[in-house]
Amino acid sequence: MNNYQIREMQKKIGVEADGFWGPKSIAACKAHLRKLMPTPNPWPEPDQESLRAFYGKPGDETNLVTFHPPFGMNYGPAPVRVIRCHKKVAESLERVLTKLGLNYGTQAKIMEPVKDYSGCYNYRVKRGGSSWSLHAWGAAIDLDADDNTFRDAWPVKADMPLEVMEEFALEGWKSAGAFWGYDAMHFEATQ
Repeated sequence: MNNYQIREMQKKIGVEADGFWGPKSIAACKAHLRKLMPTPNPWPEPDQESLRAFYGKPGDETNLVTFHPPFGMNYGPAPVRVIRCHKKVAESLERVLTKLGLNYGTQAKIMEPVKDYSGCYNYRVKRGGSSWSLHAWGAAIDLDADDNTFRDAWPVKADMPLEVMEEFALEGWKSAGAFWGYDAMHFEATQ
């Protein structure tokens, strides 16, 4: 994001709009998103024991369901016909995507990253680690991986719109960009 976009986001989250994304902006953004989340949060803690207790065994495809995206999405050049995810997150994820389409459907700045689907269910461990990724349960989704890579700092380099993170937060989902500072493509159903 450019300096102007960062200042506008800082105004929205209630911190001094100086264009510098530092500790105060990071804390304010996390607090802003947490305030939007339902209480109690419907999702498990992100530790492996809590994830297994809530979602079951990673890679258990009997827990997966599919739904049709509520608007046109592409995986590379191919249209996405269905999204395959854990049955416990399906209705919530579909609501997030539907609300994004309804609220921002004509705003390319917000919808272009959302239309660039980068995956949901993927039976694998976390990158560079040995514990299971939320993707191994189908309880995470990646959007616009090309512009919001795993290593790019958000919002300085990665450009996932705050509005997308807000819609996920309303359903209790955590956005990696805001909470971890990188991997802005990643949204997961955890606390």
